[in-house]
Order: sequence, then C-alpha cells, then structure tokens
Amino acid sequence: MVGQRWAAWQLLDGWKSEGRDIGWAESVALELAVLWVVEESLVDSEIKVRGDNTGVIGAFAKGHSRNVPRNNCICRIASLLIPHNITILPVYVPSAANRADPVSHGILGLPHHCLNCSFKLPDELSTFLHCV
Repeated sequence: MVGQRWAAWQLLDGWKSEGRDIGWAESVALELAVLWVVEESLVDSEIKVRGDNTGVIGAFAKGHSRNVPRNNCICRIASLLIPHNITILPVYVPSAANRADPVSHGILGLPHHCLNCSFKLPDELSTFLHCV
C-alpha cells in the first residue's frame, strides 16, 4: 500500500521449499516495496515502511538472518538501496492496524488504485511470484 494505492503478488506452487518459509515471503514483500521505490526514481530519501512482521523488521535492522533465503533477500534489498542513497525505516504496526493486511488476504483495492509495478523481478523470485 502506498497511500490508497495497492499492489499484490501471489505465491506460486513450489515457493515453500529450500528454506523459503512465511518469513521469507514477508521479506520478499519488503523487497517488492523497495523495487517499486527504485522504479519510481526516488533517490536520497528515507522511506518509512510499515509492517506487522517483527522477524522481518528485526532481520532487516540487523542486516542478516539465520535463514539463507531471507539473507539473500536482505542482500538484494541492500544492493538496490545503496546506489540510490535510500534508507528504509521499517516500523512495526499491529496486524489490525496494517492497511496492507486485507490485500495480503486477497481483498484487493479499487482497480484504478492499483500501483504500476512494471519492474522486472529478480531471477531468484520470478519463479515464485505472480503479480495480481
């Protein structure tokens, strides 16, 4: 969610393997947000990202996770942020207050509020996600 605008991706069959779990999927959601920010040509910015997964927020703040696929996600995020001098400030919000929660459960917003997410997914993600 960006303002009233939204985007959603569906996890495809086979995503949950080789260490990929729900924590990985939540980390990928942050990565998708960063991909969108970079696609929007934002530079020299601090971006507040609200989320309801403390594990993702903690791993991102530490810069690593004990889970290899999540670490790979953090590395890809860093490689996107650094060249554009963008800082992500993750902020915890309870699920009940998370405006993206309905979208994550398939309750999409108005079609004309759909974000343009024409960016190319990293190869590591393209076989596991489909833009809705």
